[in-house]
Amino acid sequence: MKRQLKKVVAAIALCAAGGFATHAVAQEPDVKLWQLSSGTLTLDKGWLTAMSGVGTRITVPVAMYVIQHPRGLLLFDTGNNVEVSDGKCANYWGEGLCGAFTAEQTRDEVIDRQLAKLGFKPEDVTHVIYSHFHLDHAGNIKLFPNAKHVVQKEELRAAWWPEKFQRAAYVLKDYDGTRDYDFLQLNGDFDLFNDGTIVILDTKGHTQGHQSLQVKLKNTGTLLLAADAVYTSENEAGVIPGITWNTNASMASIDRLKQIRDATRGEIWYSHDAKQYESHNHDKAYD
Repeated sequence: MKRQLKKVVAAIALCAAGGFATHAVAQEPDVKLWQLSSGTLTLDKGWLTAMSGVGTRITVPVAMYVIQHPRGLLLFDTGNNVEVSDGKCANYWGEGLCGAFTAEQTRDEVIDRQLAKLGFKPEDVTHVIYSHFHLDHAGNIKLFPNAKHVVQKEELRAAWWPEKFQRAAYVLKDYDGTRDYDFLQLNGDFDLFNDGTIVILDTKGHTQGHQSLQVKLKNTGTLLLAADAVYTSENEAGVIPGITWNTNASMASIDRLKQIRDATRGEIWYSHDAKQYESHNHDKAYD
């Protein structure tokens, strides 16, 4: 008992002297986030909202993100491949795919030039995190050969050997020749820097290895970058996504993101919701 009492007294004295104040309350790292778009896609609304709006063509943004962290410069998704820029979609994706997903992207909207506008170079990027490997999310992986590429192991398997009904959305030439890249292959959730600011969330459903990103910002709060786990606000409200590998898993992932949103008092940012995207600030960073 006396020994325990001495330890308590010593601890109180050390605290009063500031001995472990920095350990008890760790300083939150400064993180900044920019939301960008790799142009737009025009597609049948039914691809996003099953049994709702089928046959109606809509134009949606292709969201991607730049995140500055003390331990590195990160990207979340890389948008449409540079080769579809300036009206050349059919030359790269082919007539059929461009008819289903019509890409409108200028060369200046490609991620390397978007980085330049922010004062960065592609070689500054330390980590590229992929929600999944579909054509509008991993299109520019080859612009970052020296980065660490963060992806679910099941997504890599699906990208290289997709099921027949999934093949169209995976464009192999986007990532052929990248097998020897530095891939951080995940199996579920992962706190990238072990500080709670950049947490990868397993949100399979849209694809076998789909993942979303939880970003904690000092002033903005918690942002849940859903990617294609939640295309639009209609999906959050309960409308089944039109393109999905597993409907039950997709709906469970939507519920998971909503639960995390409510617990953290954060926000869910969708991948292809024009109204929400336009409501955000794209001229400066969120911090």
